[in-house]
Amino acid sequence: MRILAATLACGLLACPAVSGADEPPKRDLIYGAELMTHQEREQYRQRMRGARNAEEKTQAEDQHRKRVRERARKRGLELNAEGVAGKK
Repeated sequence: MRILAATLACGLLACPAVSGADEPPKRDLIYGAELMTHQEREQYRQRMRGARNAEEKTQAEDQHRKRVRERARKRGLELNAEGVAGKK
């Protein structure tokens, strides 16, 4: 009986659905996220999820990047290719 219980426990631990249950869902990095409030980041995620096609998603991303670059410029910062802000 102990061998059966140990075998079952080992099998369950190796199962990705069980072992990954404690991990938070993976999120993509948001361009310029450190320049945004939590609410703005959530609104951005909702807008991206709500995009009906790739064209709408690209358009939303372009508008977002333009707004964030302007915000960085006003604060005397520059964004690198990944959208991380640093001093000019």
